[in-house]
Amino acid sequence: ITLATLPGRAFLSSMVKPAPTTVGPSAPAHRFKAVLADLGITHVVTVPDNTSAPILAALESGAPTGGDAAGAGEEIRVLYATREGEAIGLASGLWLGGATPSVLIQNTGLLEAGDALRGTASRMGVPLLLLVTCRGYPKARGLGIEPAELEVDRDVLVRNDLDSVAHMTEATLQAWGIPFHTLSDPGDLSPVGEAVSAARSGERPVAVLLDTSFG
Repeated sequence: ITLATLPGRAFLSSMVKPAPTTVGPSAPAHRFKAVLADLGITHVVTVPDNTSAPILAALESGAPTGGDAAGAGEEIRVLYATREGEAIGLASGLWLGGATPSVLIQNTGLLEAGDALRGTASRMGVPLLLLVTCRGYPKARGLGIEPAELEVDRDVLVRNDLDSVAHMTEATLQAWGIPFHTLSDPGDLSPVGEAVSAARSGERPVAVLLDTSFG
């Protein structure tokens, strides 16, 4: 089976209409796009947020991707899902059809996508690159708190000056058995390639926490 002959492909395409992009692409975002192309990524399935907006603008800009990998130079197709769990399911279906998709979501949406990750992508052994933006991380660090080091309890959950998802993200990935890498410098995109290699060799989803800005 190939992507071209995947049953319901036209129906899938009709479900995921492009959303308007209001943020322009940046140089770091274009470099990120080129890395995805070099790695052979064919689709990015997403529920957008402010951090991912420059990346999505670059992906939709029509600028050449370049690169040396098979398929590099071809445009990466962006598909917009309505929920993060749906994004995981769509990406898993694309992989079954012979594509090499990635999912780009916020860490809040990661929590919503848990059962789809468990019951679909992980269970099927999909070598899925999961790109996760890090809501709440800057706010925590502004208070001198490293997100992964704060234990989540009732006091954390009710604090108005913190976004509790920042303190759940890494522990949640660990609990779900999803390995992850952290990208903290837009000038060093090597964690993306490392995650793709780990996903393919381990036949499992692997995440990259986008703990930086691409604006």
